[in-house]
Amino acid sequence: MADPTSIKGEILEMTGEHVEQLHSMWSLMFEPKRCEDYLQKLKAHADIFYTDVLTESREQQTALLDNIAALRAEASDLTKLLHETVDIGQRPDGVPLIIWQLKLDKSIEHLREELSKRRAEIGELLLQQEQLCEKLGALPLPLLADPLPLPDEMDGFRDHLDYLRSQRAVRQTELDQLRKDIKHDMRMLELVPQTDAEDRLLNDLSHNLTPETLERLRQMRNSYAEQIQELRSKIHDMREKIYVLWDRLQETDESAMRRVRECTENTQRTYAILHSELQRCQALRSQTLKTFIEQRRVEISKWWDLTLKSQQERNRFSNFYNNYYSEDLLELHELELDDLKSFYTCNKEIFDLYESREELWSRMQALEAKAIEPNRFNNRGAQLLKEEKERKAITSKLPKTEQQITELVHAYEVKSHGSFLVYGEDILELMAGEWENYRQAKQSSVPKKAPPTTKTGSSSKLGMPPATAGSTAPRTPRTLKNMSSMSLRKTPTIQLITPNMTKSTGNLHKRLNPSAAKLMASKSPLKQVRFLDNTLCRSGGLGRRSLGTRSNKKPDTRSPSDSEYMTDETTENDRQAGISYDEFVPTSRSVLPVGGAQRQRTRVAVPRIRNVLVNHNSVASAASTPSKQAVNQEEKPRFGNQLKLPSPRKSRMWPNPRYYY
Repeated sequence: MADPTSIKGEILEMTGEHVEQLHSMWSLMFEPKRCEDYLQKLKAHADIFYTDVLTESREQQTALLDNIAALRAEASDLTKLLHETVDIGQRPDGVPLIIWQLKLDKSIEHLREELSKRRAEIGELLLQQEQLCEKLGALPLPLLADPLPLPDEMDGFRDHLDYLRSQRAVRQTELDQLRKDIKHDMRMLELVPQTDAEDRLLNDLSHNLTPETLERLRQMRNSYAEQIQELRSKIHDMREKIYVLWDRLQETDESAMRRVRECTENTQRTYAILHSELQRCQALRSQTLKTFIEQRRVEISKWWDLTLKSQQERNRFSNFYNNYYSEDLLELHELELDDLKSFYTCNKEIFDLYESREELWSRMQALEAKAIEPNRFNNRGAQLLKEEKERKAITSKLPKTEQQITELVHAYEVKSHGSFLVYGEDILELMAGEWENYRQAKQSSVPKKAPPTTKTGSSSKLGMPPATAGSTAPRTPRTLKNMSSMSLRKTPTIQLITPNMTKSTGNLHKRLNPSAAKLMASKSPLKQVRFLDNTLCRSGGLGRRSLGTRSNKKPDTRSPSDSEYMTDETTENDRQAGISYDEFVPTSRSVLPVGGAQRQRTRVAVPRIRNVLVNHNSVASAASTPSKQAVNQEEKPRFGNQLKLPSPRKSRMWPNPRYYY
C-alpha cells in the first residue's frame, strides 16, 4: 500500500508541473495581463475542485455516520420488539466508518430475520382466528404486530385458537344431532320443511355454527318434540279409551281390533287410525249412555270412598243424581272421575299414612280396653308381655306417623292454599280432636277415692281393704291358691283363747280403714301388692312338715314398702306424683305379723294352731309402738291361771315369712 505522504508530494509536484506548462504556453500566446488573468482563473478552478471534493467527502462521512446511527437505532428497536438483548458497543479507533457500518448491519441481520418470522406467525394466527370467529360467530381476540406480543401472550392466543377449534367441533356435533332429531320427528309427524330458510338450516353443509343457528335448531327440535309428546299422549289416551270402550261395548269386530293393535308406533298414521276407531266406538256408546253413566257413578263412588269424602262433599256433585242421560252428563261424570283419580294420586302418601295412623289408633284403643278388663291378669301366659311390647311400638310409631302427615299436609296447604279434608273436616283438627277426646276419656276413667267403710266378706277376712268404685274385684292371693282345703278352714283365733292380745291390735280397724285425709296423702290400697314366699300348710305333731328352713336361723323378713308396686294404668294424678306403670307384682292377700310367733308361744300353746291372717299395716303400726308391745308382753290373761299347753315346734308351726320386692 502506497504511502499517503508520497502521494501528496506527487500531487503537488504534478500540480506544479502542470501550472508551469500552462503559464509557459499562456506567456507565449498572450500578453502578460491575460496570462495573469488565466492564472487567477486556474487558481479559482483548483479551489472550486478541491472545495467540491471536500464537500462530497464530508457528505459521504455524514451519510456513513447517519447509517451507523440508524443501525444502532434499528438494533435497539429489534431488541425491544423481540424482547432480546444485543450488545452493539462503540466504534474502535482506527476503524473506518464504512467498515463499522457493515459490521453493525451484519450483527443485526439475525434480529431482522426473527422479526419477520414472528410477524408472519402473527399474521397466520390472526387469519385462523378470523376464519374460526366467522364460523362460530364469535368476537376476535386482538393480537398486535407492533409491538410484538410477549411469549406468554402468544401462548394464550394459541390456547384461544384451540378453544375455538374445540367449540367448532362441539357445535358441529350438536348441529348434526339436532338435525338428525328434527328430521326423525318430522318423519314421524309426516312433515317437510316449509321454507328455504328451514331447508338450508337442516341441509346446508357449510352453514355457520353461530349461537343463533343452534338456538333456532333447538327451538325447532323442542317444538317437534312437544308435538311428538302430544301425539304420543293423545295416542295413549285414545288407545286406553278404545280399550275401555271395547270392554264396555263387548266389541267383537276382529278386523278393527287387529288394525288398532298393529299400530304400535307413535306416528301420524297411528293417530289417524285410532281417531277413526275412537269415533266409531263413541258413536256406539251414544246408543247406551245410561249404562255408561251408571258405570261411571259406580267408579265415582269407589273413588269417593278412597279419598274419604263426606256426604256433603259428595252432594256437591249434583249431576250424580241427574237422570237426564246425555253426552254432556257423561262428560261431566268422566271429568269428576278424572279429578278424583288425580287428587288421590297426588296425595296418595297422605292417604296411606292416615290409614296406617287409623290402624295404630284403633289398636291403641283396643289395648286400652284390655288394660281395664277385670280378668286381664288371669291365665294370660305371655299375652301381657306381647301387649306391652305392642303398646310401646304403637307409642313410638304413632307420633312419627302423625308428624309425617302434618308435614305433608302443610306442604299441601302451601301448594293448594286450602285445607286437606277428611270426611269434611281438617285432618289436623280431626287428629287433634281425637287426642282431646282420648285424654278426656282417660281422665273420666280414673277411679275416684271411695270413703272408708267397714270390712265385709272375704276381703276383711284376708286383711284387704274394701273394693272401691271403678276398681277390679280382688283376686285370690298366690299364697292361698297353693294351700290345701284344710289350710283354708277357719281356725280358732288367738283372741278367743287369750283376750288380752286384742290390746296389741286394737287400732287395726283404724289402720285398715283410714280417714279421707290419710287416703289422699297415701297411695291407694289397691296399688299395694305383696305376697308370701311360703304358703301356709297344715302341720302338727310329727306329721308333714310345713315349708320353711330346718335351722333355727331366722331369715330377713322385712315387709315390702307400698311404693314398690305400680298398676298397669297410670292416671294423671299418679303421673304428677311420679308414679308410672313399668312393672307388675302380683298382689298378696295376707301377711304374717313380725315377731308374732314368739309372742304366741309365750302367751298360749295350742296344738295344730292355724296361722292368723292380719293386715301388714297392723304389723308396721305395732313395730312402730314399742310401748304397746311391752304392755302386751307383760299383760296377764283374763282366764285366771294361764293354761300350760305343749308348745309347738318352732321350725314347723311358725315359719318366718319372706317378702319379695
